[in-house]
Amino acid sequence: MHKIIIGTPRSGTSFVTKWYANQFPECTALSERRLFEHFEPDYADWPDLGDVEGIDKETQKRIKELPENYIFKMHSGPDMSKYIWEYVYNKPIILVKRKDYLGQFISYGIGWTTFKWYQYADWKMPLAGLNKGQTFTYKKEWFDNLVWRIEDLKKREKYLNIERIVLFEHLPFFPNNGELMIRQNPKSNDEKLNIIENKDEFLKWFKDWVGKWNQ
Repeated sequence: MHKIIIGTPRSGTSFVTKWYANQFPECTALSERRLFEHFEPDYADWPDLGDVEGIDKETQKRIKELPENYIFKMHSGPDMSKYIWEYVYNKPIILVKRKDYLGQFISYGIGWTTFKWYQYADWKMPLAGLNKGQTFTYKKEWFDNLVWRIEDLKKREKYLNIERIVLFEHLPFFPNNGELMIRQNPKSNDEKLNIIENKDEFLKWFKDWVGKWNQ
């Protein structure tokens, strides 16, 4: 048995992968301390980003070493090896999406600001790692990176064998099956926009992208 969860950052993939890991304890949850990102090369024990040949070799090695029963997640990304995509195209996968793109982009900026990408209920820290009254400047490189990931995954969807589509908006209705992550940013988008110092600039980027995306 295997469960492969695919999506984009801040869409709920970590929650969904943890839920399936709880649901199927007979499966090995791969790279759980790295949010199950077993094939994400942006870690110190991988070849340098940009070393395509080295990343391909490490990816092929990890594919070969997969146990019989496993769970992992992956995001679309510019450094992902073609070999892991070829592998997952031939497997049933769970696709995670978020309808609220604005909320996803805001959350992505908060994540890069705090480097807090997930949270459990008993953790003693402010939600999302933001301190009271803290604000941040949204960098264009963060915005462009998430645009790339969303658009890349959309192009790949036609090649995926989709077993199930899970929406971020439906995660609150998942039955509790053990220790699970909680939502980091429960406030409304309007409230969260007020912590972005360059809010008007960010909203222009977003509206321009949405206009092109909906064409």
